Amino acid sequence: MVRAVASLRAASLALAALLAAGGLAAAESVPTSKASRELVRRVLLDACVYQESAKEEPDADAADKDKAKAANALSAKQQKIVDACQCASTRAMKPVKDEDVTKVDETRQVPDAWYAATTEAYAGCRR
Repeated sequence: MVRAVASLRAASLALAALLAAGGLAAAESVPTSKASRELVRRVLLDACVYQESAKEEPDADAADKDKAKAANALSAKQQKIVDACQCASTRAMKPVKDEDVTKVDETRQVPDAWYAATTEAYAGCRR
């Protein structure tokens, strides 16, 4: 009985290893997506939102205030940041040529100048 359980366990471990190896091989064959203007704009948008949200200081008195009002104020601030970053990322992508987007597809790196352009455009997009 012990021998049967041991061999059953060994067989199940071997099967699990085969399935895992097959899953890894399938994951490696998934092609990467091509970079497009919209994809690059979204990368710039994400970076902008994270950067600008990090600059916002949390309200120290939020624990003392009405929690619902504090949550609504925070949500409104975050929505303004997202809206301004949408504007900034769109403005930063306007002068970018399609050939430059193709280079991003090849290198998988967004140029730092594009991030800087988004940051500069953010100031003009805030309301």
